[in-house]
Amino acid sequence: MSFRKIFRVVLLIIIVTATFVSCSNDDSKNTVDDVTDSVKDGVWKISYFYDSGKDETQDYAGYNFTFDDNTVLTASKQMNSYTGVWFVSKSTSDDDLYSTIFNIAFGSPDILIDLTDDWKVIENTGTSLKLKDDSKGDSAIDYLTFEKIEQ
Repeated sequence: MSFRKIFRVVLLIIIVTATFVSCSNDDSKNTVDDVTDSVKDGVWKISYFYDSGKDETQDYAGYNFTFDDNTVLTASKQMNSYTGVWFVSKSTSDDDLYSTIFNIAFGSPDILIDLTDDWKVIENTGTSLKLKDDSKGDSAIDYLTFEKIEQ
């Protein structure tokens, strides 16, 4: 094979590789601002909660969540309303510098205290927010998904 043919093949490989690396297929909006803007819009429910090896989604049936502008999180079910806090931040962990973290904290009741954590944002579509907590190690990863039910 001549030098010219080898050069063309190498050049073609470089161009193809650069094209694939520069074109991202990630349509998820996982920045701090994107996640914050998404959850402040509408009423949300828990569509999936996997905690300590157990699916606990049904425990949250009937709960509606609103994320107010001033980091106030309200969970309501029938005539009961509970207040917590929420905020979104960038990870400061050396292991996870590029992750967006969704922080939730409730003081009561116990069922809502179980949601208290610093959750890593996996996906934000604007109508679905998928979170995970892997701080306990790979053997105990928890998952939490909120879905928008009202605008």
